[in-house]
Amino acid sequence: MPEEIWAAQTMLCPSIVAASFALAADAKQETIIAAVGCMMHCPFSYTLHMHRALVDDPVTRTKIYKFDASFIHIHSLLTGYAWFMKPSWIELVYHACCILNIARSDPLSYPKVKNTIDILCAVGVIKCAIGIVYRSPALFAWAVAFWGIAFFIHNRKLLGPMTSAVFHALLAIPQYFILCACQYYTVQ
Repeated sequence: MPEEIWAAQTMLCPSIVAASFALAADAKQETIIAAVGCMMHCPFSYTLHMHRALVDDPVTRTKIYKFDASFIHIHSLLTGYAWFMKPSWIELVYHACCILNIARSDPLSYPKVKNTIDILCAVGVIKCAIGIVYRSPALFAWAVAFWGIAFFIHNRKLLGPMTSAVFHALLAIPQYFILCACQYYTVQ
């Protein structure tokens, strides 16, 4: 499945953006934290798509999917922390409950649970980005717009087998806005 290989490769796009910010000589601590969250998620999504392309054993795929979804929440938690450099207990409880739900779920027996997991991931991603509003409302609006476009394309499978690849490439844009807000704007 070459489309899964493309999906894996384009999953690198947000992490390349994150690495470019994290490795900059003037990178702020909050920028590095948000970037590391993004880069922590990447190996699991990359592995999931490569597994689908090359092996696709349902049991192993499901385990990798659970790690992928869990690390979306960890990425979101670290991004949420980066805005104010202190923990938000609501964020912590939300993401911990989502990760517990992922761990306890059985997508092989109940495939519809994946839709719930995906929606909770999307809510967590947007929830963690609320901190942008305190730095740059315009960047927040642009990030939400690109997430909306990306999730709409992904949910509707508008581009057929290449949908995931385009979705991942589009995720680099809001990641850029998040890191710009961390690096170049202060809380107002």
